[in-house]
Amino acid sequence: MMVSKIFSLLQFFTLFTITFASTEEATALLKWKATFKNQNNSLLASWQPSSDACNDWNNLSGTIPPEIGNLTNLVCFDLHINQISGTIPSQIGSLVKLQILCIFDNHLNGPIPGEIGYLRSLTKLSLGRNFLNGSIPASLGNLNNLSYLYLYENNFSGSIPPEIGKMKSLLCLSSHTNNLSGLIPKTIGDLTELKPLYLDANQLSGPIPNDLGNLKNLNYLALFDNQLSGPIPNDLGNLKNLSYLALSYNQLSCPILNDLGNMKNLNYLALFDNQLSGPIPSVLRNLKNLNYLVLSHNQLSGPIPSELGNLKNLNYLALFDNQLSDPIPSVLGNLKNLNYLELSHNQLSGPIPSSFGNLRNFQFLFLGNNNLIEEIPSSICNLTSLVVLHLSRNNSKGKILQCLGNISSLQYVMISHNNLSGELPSSICNLTSLQVLDLGRNNLMGAIPQCFGNMCSS
Repeated sequence: MMVSKIFSLLQFFTLFTITFASTEEATALLKWKATFKNQNNSLLASWQPSSDACNDWNNLSGTIPPEIGNLTNLVCFDLHINQISGTIPSQIGSLVKLQILCIFDNHLNGPIPGEIGYLRSLTKLSLGRNFLNGSIPASLGNLNNLSYLYLYENNFSGSIPPEIGKMKSLLCLSSHTNNLSGLIPKTIGDLTELKPLYLDANQLSGPIPNDLGNLKNLNYLALFDNQLSGPIPNDLGNLKNLSYLALSYNQLSCPILNDLGNMKNLNYLALFDNQLSGPIPSVLRNLKNLNYLVLSHNQLSGPIPSELGNLKNLNYLALFDNQLSDPIPSVLGNLKNLNYLELSHNQLSGPIPSSFGNLRNFQFLFLGNNNLIEEIPSSICNLTSLVVLHLSRNNSKGKILQCLGNISSLQYVMISHNNLSGELPSSICNLTSLQVLDLGRNNLMGAIPQCFGNMCSS
């Protein structure tokens, strides 16, 4: 009896015993081939009763037949990135030795059969980026050896079954971009080995459960673009290994908790588009690894804490569309890695800090719709990488800086609705990359420099 290995339909399609499988298994594979629209493709030439292995099977476009259930020695079934359509047959539950099931990025539809819960040896289940629908079966909770569960980018609906908390070996759970609704089950807090958790882009509602604070190994938490409400739970401060926290596009309310300052490994914090109120907590200064901080579109009030000047790794800071007040702290000029700063649509007052001239990596500066009444500091001209300068709708006074013409990278200059006076400097004509120049509603006088005509024709 010939011993053979049958590698995957894309990577490795391993049968765990002897012979070409068995006659029954070989027949099942050939029946499946008969359903493919492109069965005469040269890629399927090796699918013969006497052939060894199923190497290089690719570009498939048939369905998964019920006969798949006859391949009872199958250990790995990998058909990812093909054009397989139809439903997942319930007979797949007969593959009790199966350890890896990867059918992501196909055209599958219909529900996940509950019989998948019989696959107790399964360590990886990857069904993402299909057209699967229905609810997530509670029987998945039987898969206590499962380490990776990928259900993202489908049309699953209904609630997340609490039985999911039984999968104690789970390292990664990704169910983003579906139509899941209802509460996040508290039992997810039992998945103590979990590292990334992606539940974003669904219709989940209710509070974020405190139980998520039990996930001490969690490094990535994405719950954005749902309908979650209530406060950010204190217990999230226990997640000391977290590097990514995204809770944006929800209905979260109450102040930002000081406990977030315990997340010393955090480098991405996005809480924008919620209903958060109160001050920005000064304990955020503890997040020394942070490089992305976005708290925009909330109801935050009070001053911008000067402690943010300690975040030396920060390269993106957006606090716009809040109710922040008082002067912009000059210590923000210490953020030498800052590339993007947006503080527009607040109630900030006083001058634009001259210390901003230290930010040589600056490309995007948005300070519009505030009450910045002083002159634009000449140190702005040190920002030789600046692409966008947005200072509109303030009460800035003085003249347009002659040295702006030295910032050759500028593409957007928006300084309308201020109290600027004097003439328009001809050095503006040096800005050969300029796409938008908005100086309306000021007190400018004099002639438009003739060189403007050359800018239009170039």
